[in-house]
Amino acid sequence: MVLRADWEIAQAAKKIVNNGMYFIPLFANKKNNGDVDFLTRDYTEQDLIPNGNLGINPKKSRKYVIDLDSELAIKFGNMWLPNNTTIGARQYPNGKIERTHFYFESDGSLETNIKSLPAELYWDHNIVAFGTTIHKQTKELMKRFWASEDSILPFNNSILKTFHKINFASEVGKYLDQTNQGGLRLDSCFWRYCKDWSDEDRLNFLTDFFSVVRPNSQHNNRKAWERIIKMNNDNSSNNAGYDHFADYIGVDREKVRTWFGWIGETPGKTKSKKSFRNFLTAGIDMQKLRTEDIPPLQFSIKPILPEGLVLFCGRAKSMKSWTMLLICYAVKNGLKFLEHTTVQGDCLYLGLEDSKRRLKDREKKLNLDKLTPPYVDVTAPYLGMGLEESLQTWIDSVPNPRLICIDTLARVKSRTGFNKAGTAYDHDNETLRAIQKLAITNGLTIVLVSHLNKASQDYAFDKITGSTGLQGICDAMWLVERGEHGAQSTFIGRGRDIMDFEYAMNWNQETWRYDFVGNLQEINLNDNRKEVIDAMKQLATEGLKEVRPRDVAKHCGYTAQSKDSQRISKTMLRMKNSLEITKGEKFGTYKLVEVNQNNY
Repeated sequence: MVLRADWEIAQAAKKIVNNGMYFIPLFANKKNNGDVDFLTRDYTEQDLIPNGNLGINPKKSRKYVIDLDSELAIKFGNMWLPNNTTIGARQYPNGKIERTHFYFESDGSLETNIKSLPAELYWDHNIVAFGTTIHKQTKELMKRFWASEDSILPFNNSILKTFHKINFASEVGKYLDQTNQGGLRLDSCFWRYCKDWSDEDRLNFLTDFFSVVRPNSQHNNRKAWERIIKMNNDNSSNNAGYDHFADYIGVDREKVRTWFGWIGETPGKTKSKKSFRNFLTAGIDMQKLRTEDIPPLQFSIKPILPEGLVLFCGRAKSMKSWTMLLICYAVKNGLKFLEHTTVQGDCLYLGLEDSKRRLKDREKKLNLDKLTPPYVDVTAPYLGMGLEESLQTWIDSVPNPRLICIDTLARVKSRTGFNKAGTAYDHDNETLRAIQKLAITNGLTIVLVSHLNKASQDYAFDKITGSTGLQGICDAMWLVERGEHGAQSTFIGRGRDIMDFEYAMNWNQETWRYDFVGNLQEINLNDNRKEVIDAMKQLATEGLKEVRPRDVAKHCGYTAQSKDSQRISKTMLRMKNSLEITKGEKFGTYKLVEVNQNNY
């Protein structure tokens, strides 16, 4: 008795043979049959596997197969590839159908398969044409079948170009989500690299591309693209290349150069030359360095705000912008900040999230409207796209440049995503390298205002939004955490050329600024010491004269391994070292100091 499924397999095999192709019997739901030589062996109907799958051998069949292997590739491929050829499809359990395999007669031009791309081109491979397979991501069973059984079209150079265009659009489409500015930059590269594309080709690509990646955008219309194409044609000398486009979408430049190479001609990759350095003769002479006159480190606020690139972070509504505006006025006018001396000089404040109304209101509430103001703007270019050059122009134009504040970092980053070719660390580090060099070279301070994430971290600076690449490239970091409902706030700093500091502050609602309370460590330590002494005295009255830190923590209501328990342990160690308490007879215990020991 022949099962219905087996009959269907036999019929499918006959169709493959009638279409001049060779089939490969496969296991059920699989893409293999256990044969080592399955791509060279000739199979017959007697080799069919009951309830199994059927594959096609493109090499023996002299066929090329374009395999659309991503969601975007499927959309672009079905839009641009010819529909009047044989097409293989897959169907999901929910009924959704995707046409994924386009068959063409071989012209003998391909020497190898083109793999590891959103769309792949095979001639030496096994293609499942009938049965069911498991989706790589969703793990759903998908039915394989012929969506079209037209005569198979011959492969030619036009189809190859379309194949490359599908891959280009699929790669760029993962990153480019800005219709107007994104389209302008994309077409600028088309003008530069796609010399065989007509204006109509560029127009069609932009229209099709954004209909897929931004289907609801009101900016995606042919008249808008015609204006952009004309603009790039008329201002061709200013058209940016793949490097600027790569920075805009946040992708490695070399990777983007490769993408444009699929559809056009891009400049060749510059080969890195090996270098040699004689460390014996070219190194630093430390003997001479001892007497060399090197300018001292410059500060904007002594000793907490040094020259270089500084990251100032806090959560939303922690009054970062108010504080930075106050700092700029203080430095410009030589006034103190948090009881620290400022170094007077010219300041530039870029309030990129502000308006004229908001700036005027803040200046009034901070009582700064009688002071000499810093230079202020609410618009700035992106990093790597003119910001550094604009800052250098300002530096060269003022008599005494001392401080630049960019509020916020997010407003000058060209793209929020990270460098897909490397790590997020690599991307953040590379993004800020030029502006960090600008600060050091000119001996001034550039402050980048940014945000904290919501995650709870043991290390305070790990709360900074972004990768540790931000921390790595910066010369110093400030972090402010505002207490709730008037509670004590904290202000901490760390850097290459400054001592760590931790300040306690209170937000003054009347003056719209933080009031300095004192050194946070000293304040906390005094409070912690009192808590420990009170607990040890109470435990002593209960008969426990020698205690471990966990005994004190438990008495105070703290759970084991909590941050408060760890704080108690560290405090007791400090108190032992300062002779405020002493070691007990048992290992790991402490006891109160006897008055007659005269240790105070």
